[in-house]
Amino acid sequence: MDNKLILQRLGVILAYPLAYAYVRFIMDLTDGFIVDPSMGGGHFMIKVSYPIFAILFIIVNELVRRGRRENGKLSAASVFWYVMTFMTGLTACFGPAQGLSLFAMHLCAVYSVVVSNNILLGGKTSGFIIADLIDGFCVKSFAGFPNFVIDWKCFAKPQQVIDGEVQRPAKKGNFIAVIFIGIMAVLMIISLSLMASIDSDIAYFFDNFFAELGTYFDHLCVKDIGDIMGRCFIAVPICFYLYGLFSRSAKSDGQRETRVAVWLNKIRGKGKAVSAVIVYIAAGVFVLLYFLFFIKRLTYMMGGFTGTVPDGMLVAYYARDGFFELVGIMAVNMCVYLAIILFGKTDSEGKFAIPAKILVTLLMAESIVFAIVAMSKLGLYYSIYGYTPKRILAMWGTLALGFASAMSILTVLRGKPHIRAGIIFTAVSYVAISILSGVLEALA
Repeated sequence: MDNKLILQRLGVILAYPLAYAYVRFIMDLTDGFIVDPSMGGGHFMIKVSYPIFAILFIIVNELVRRGRRENGKLSAASVFWYVMTFMTGLTACFGPAQGLSLFAMHLCAVYSVVVSNNILLGGKTSGFIIADLIDGFCVKSFAGFPNFVIDWKCFAKPQQVIDGEVQRPAKKGNFIAVIFIGIMAVLMIISLSLMASIDSDIAYFFDNFFAELGTYFDHLCVKDIGDIMGRCFIAVPICFYLYGLFSRSAKSDGQRETRVAVWLNKIRGKGKAVSAVIVYIAAGVFVLLYFLFFIKRLTYMMGGFTGTVPDGMLVAYYARDGFFELVGIMAVNMCVYLAIILFGKTDSEGKFAIPAKILVTLLMAESIVFAIVAMSKLGLYYSIYGYTPKRILAMWGTLALGFASAMSILTVLRGKPHIRAGIIFTAVSYVAISILSGVLEALA
């Protein structure tokens, strides 16, 4: 049998178990997800469910992808996003923000499907990442809803055509095989019964095995049958959704994504109608405003570096005072930068004039200064009051915005987008900071 056909069949068969695993591992957050040790299963803690689902998700996507595409090789980008899907699921077990990690796992999972099938709008991770995620979460998955039914045709027996006539395989062989397996099963039972009559240890093993198995199913049927039926029902639309995402992406040749990318570029090009003068004034106002702010509050903001605080002020209050406002200003500056590159006029090569480059560079440099000041205040607070998950998460947000500001400067000066580096840094740094949080939590 053709290997691709085997993979296609496995992908269809495992789609519903994957959907059920999603309902059981991700959606069901009750304490009931623990197997009673007396039932012989041991403890299976709910926290391990997230990385387990990530692995199952990757396996099923690879089965569908390799069964539907000619080139089944994994690219480096695919491996990276598979790893990030697993790691974000893992950080949901012990990271500082379980909800954020689960959200990140969903983003990485869907994005890994799009990347592995090489159907990104920009051809690689780019500024179209939001559109790529929308394509995966909405377009591919919902448009591929019927595929779970359609793709069952892969189980149809291949027909051979000889001399213009379709040759149908005989069904007699299959029927005889079923009879043979039934005979072997009966003979095995008889053989085991005879051995159990001779050896007391074998008899004891089977008596206990079937007793424990019966007790387990009694417990299962009495207590959990309602929950199981509910999960089975909810897993049906999820199965259609997930398999639709896999199958539709695997069957796509990327031409539609190319057309959408061209259309988005045209729309973005038409939006660049703001004159250079207005851009200069807008950026200049922000740059000047922050410069005056630095002059006025320089001594106050430097306290995080020197470890000194104004007289009469508690260290805890000083460390918190202004931190989130500084991070908020950095986020505003990123929005200013995005507005400039989306609406500001550029030359034929898509580059800004020198004055615009200078002003945007200064604006992003000021954001980096804000990030440094915010980190100093957070470091002061951390050195005195120690670790908490929220503080380390705030550290990650500050680092991510600071790195984004640095990449924005490189984008403006070099005329080449560096958003890919920013996306990769954001993902990797979140995983790293979550692992660090878990280590600190264990040592606390």
